[in-house]
Amino acid sequence: MTEQRIQKLKRKLQEARYTLVHEQTEFAMPLYDMTFTAVRDIYRISTNGTCIFFDPDWLQKLGKTELCFILAHQLMHIALGHTDRPQYFKGDRFHLAADIVANARLALMGWRYSRLQNIGIIYSETFYPKRFGAELTSQEAMEFVPFDPAAVPPGQQKRYMIDSESRWDDKADRGESGTVVLSPADTDPEDLAYDGKLYGEICSFQKEQFRLEAAAEKSGVKEPEKIAGNQQDSSSQENNNESSNSESISLRLQNMRKKRKTEGSCSHTYFTERTWQSSGRKGTDWRQLLQSFVQEELFDYSFTPPDKRFQDSGFFLPDFNKESEKPKEVLFMVDTSGSVDDGMLSAAYSELCRALELYGGGLRGLLGFFDTSVYRPVAVDSAEDIAGVVARGGGGTDFQCVFDYVKNYMKADPPASIVIFTDGKAEFPDASAAGNIPVLWLFTAEASAPFGKYARIRI
Repeated sequence: MTEQRIQKLKRKLQEARYTLVHEQTEFAMPLYDMTFTAVRDIYRISTNGTCIFFDPDWLQKLGKTELCFILAHQLMHIALGHTDRPQYFKGDRFHLAADIVANARLALMGWRYSRLQNIGIIYSETFYPKRFGAELTSQEAMEFVPFDPAAVPPGQQKRYMIDSESRWDDKADRGESGTVVLSPADTDPEDLAYDGKLYGEICSFQKEQFRLEAAAEKSGVKEPEKIAGNQQDSSSQENNNESSNSESISLRLQNMRKKRKTEGSCSHTYFTERTWQSSGRKGTDWRQLLQSFVQEELFDYSFTPPDKRFQDSGFFLPDFNKESEKPKEVLFMVDTSGSVDDGMLSAAYSELCRALELYGGGLRGLLGFFDTSVYRPVAVDSAEDIAGVVARGGGGTDFQCVFDYVKNYMKADPPASIVIFTDGKAEFPDASAAGNIPVLWLFTAEASAPFGKYARIRI
């Protein structure tokens, strides 16, 4: 394979991975831990839980929505334990049943397609009797697939199989069997942009209207039933992976990533969960600290109308207009790179809680984390909101990514100001990176910033 073609496939995969992470953040994060390998001896695409193997000729034909869907499909196979299924479930019949379950779960997440041009029919219901796959485990779905796709005429077999199980059992392969196109060490190009049009994309695919609404009106989606306990332990474990309601799919994928890293199969540090909790420290005087640029944004002083208390005097003074008072949004970004320890993160946690409490509803925040990439910020209005946010990170440090995020994704509604908690151990960008947005750097170690204002947090 030529280097030029490798780069084209790599870019295609990076764009899909980047889009998926923005559409389904928690679900798609494991893609950054995976190796994407081009191989010739495969039907379309398959995974062993660590690598995604694909036919380069087939993948090259896929559109953006198709590629994102089939990558999400591979993740769902992993999350539901299909790649670890017992050996006596090998074969196309079980694989088709597993596809039905995986597709139905994806449908609940918004992937409501009945057919994709270069993939084929997206089965999400069993054949006889018809059952929506999300109501079943793969073993149960298999009972309602009364034929083996391997036994149908060769020309019709592809009608039922959208991917392959050929690499499910190759757990030791880390990409050595083919050409590695994209690895966990490959970061996203700086010019990637999320346009938010994955689900809204106008295309020739026929979107299926599932019977979810009708089912919800009756009794909601039925909880998957567990298979009777007369099977082998490995089968029971695989079934539990699918039917457990105590763990979300995202959590199962997180646990999978942790396990892979523990086994040494992946050295990538994206999306590692960090210890993030209150330190019980006294905290900073936020009113004094932020008054130079946050407080000015919080209150509206205007001459229209003027202050009526002085209308009979010779003074014409601006009035404090409560009716036009509204909370302004501050972007709080917390450095979660490898050089920032848990004590520093806990100090940042306490500072944020104190800031929101002191302003008593007059300050709204967006809280995000960054190392060499930004982990999408979420809205926080109170200490209770902060308690529900999970800190992620662990790689290097790149301040530029914060300002790039604001420029690319907050252009329509930029924050009133940016507050960055960091140890300062990185190269600072040029002052122009912030544009006209005020920046406050809160350092957890001795440091200074070339632009904006800065202060030191005592740990």
